[in-house]
Amino acid sequence: MFLSDTHLPQLLPPSAYTDPTWYITEREHVLTPAWHVVATTSQFPRDGSFITFDFFGCPIILRRHCGEIRGFLNVCAHRLAKLTSQPTGYCSALRCGYHGWEYDEVSGATKKIPDAPSFKPLEKGMLGLTSVRVETCGGLVFATLSEDAPSVGKSLLECGIDVARTMSPAGFLGMREICFPVNWKVAIENTLESYHVGEVHPKTFKTAPAEEQCSHQLFPAISIFCGPGDTVPWIQRLERVLLSGAAIPQTGGYRHVHLYPTCTIAETDTFTIILSFLPESANRTRLFMTWFASQRAGASAVWNGLIRNWGRVQSGFWLTVVNEDLSMLPTVQQGLASSSHPGTGLISRREERITHFQQWILDRIQTDTTATQPATMLVTHSSPSAVSPMENVLT
Repeated sequence: MFLSDTHLPQLLPPSAYTDPTWYITEREHVLTPAWHVVATTSQFPRDGSFITFDFFGCPIILRRHCGEIRGFLNVCAHRLAKLTSQPTGYCSALRCGYHGWEYDEVSGATKKIPDAPSFKPLEKGMLGLTSVRVETCGGLVFATLSEDAPSVGKSLLECGIDVARTMSPAGFLGMREICFPVNWKVAIENTLESYHVGEVHPKTFKTAPAEEQCSHQLFPAISIFCGPGDTVPWIQRLERVLLSGAAIPQTGGYRHVHLYPTCTIAETDTFTIILSFLPESANRTRLFMTWFASQRAGASAVWNGLIRNWGRVQSGFWLTVVNEDLSMLPTVQQGLASSSHPGTGLISRREERITHFQQWILDRIQTDTTATQPATMLVTHSSPSAVSPMENVLT
């Protein structure tokens, strides 16, 4: 059942989805302090493997060393050139391709300077790469620009995600990156409700589940939807056999977890798909998507292999669902970007996770005393009476 007794207000104004100034404030107070899924361990097959990417305006390099993935700003301390512009590859050392400065693979400290005497009196350890926090959870790689963000692994554990089973590197099935002309919140909010299912997914999901089959859980920085899994009898029987063989409990359910702000995790008993919506501007988002089959350590290779094969079959269905959503989202963005609107918008009880997420964003934007427009909009749209149905939030 849903938590709210009534419909809910749309807390964010249209400008929150289109205005570059709003996005800059959001980037500072909402996005930069948080963890984001940026890679999978499969992208680092051996020590020395690396990838580079832009991360909220910062060039980043992730590189594997001694089996561990470490992150640094992809900027040499000498003349501030990028160490490399290659998106992926292998390097035997962290070396700048411009003047050959080398850096320690663990600390980022300067290790070798060509013609070092010409830099006297440069002291040892004076210059080095800036480290970026990285955390590996199963086959996923998270990164943050914050020194204070709590462990993302702990957050996953607290919301009941069995990382070892649902995101095992052994269960990795595939990944895909897509850039599309939509604000990141438009994309996130689409995943937080099932109200659009009948219109957007008539060939895949067909209809939204009945309210009595659904439940929402709202935490300070996480929301969870639980609903029924696949109802096709032969699929249920097949999964029962596969899960029993691997000694994995069968719940028969579906769960969607939103780790604020940009990561969503959708899981069934046998399959998990993770969508990471990484903003590039006010109206452009890079979707980093990866999917896994459930695996159990200690289960026979045969049963784990059969579940992986079944996961490959399921991936076609889930990728079709994602494509159906992506085809619709630009029209939502276009409507938000129009010069006038018929009203402020309205959110149904079935969409109540959106209101919770919007309030979380506004709470963080308010800390910027210079962002007068967001603060004004908050006063306009968020009165205590308007959000009272959300007072039963779980904490």
